[in-house]
Amino acid sequence: MHTAIIITFGLALLALMLFIGERIGFSRQTLTYTFVLLWLALTVINGANGMLRAGQSLGSELAIGVLVFAVPVAALLLFMRLSTEG
Repeated sequence: MHTAIIITFGLALLALMLFIGERIGFSRQTLTYTFVLLWLALTVINGANGMLRAGQSLGSELAIGVLVFAVPVAALLLFMRLSTEG
């Protein structure tokens, strides 16, 4: 359940960054790089927290961390691809 919550948080963060960032006037390229770096940092922090507080192994945190990182980034790539067409 925790994984689904974190992925949902990532998708919400992405939506907010794109919505607010474009209103402020940031380019999509800047927003993309900023989101990917921020989400990578938050994913690493979440994995470290899982290892230190929840007693998860490094292997399980890496496997789940890849999924947690990849889903919002894939949504970002899909959004960028679909918004530049037609």
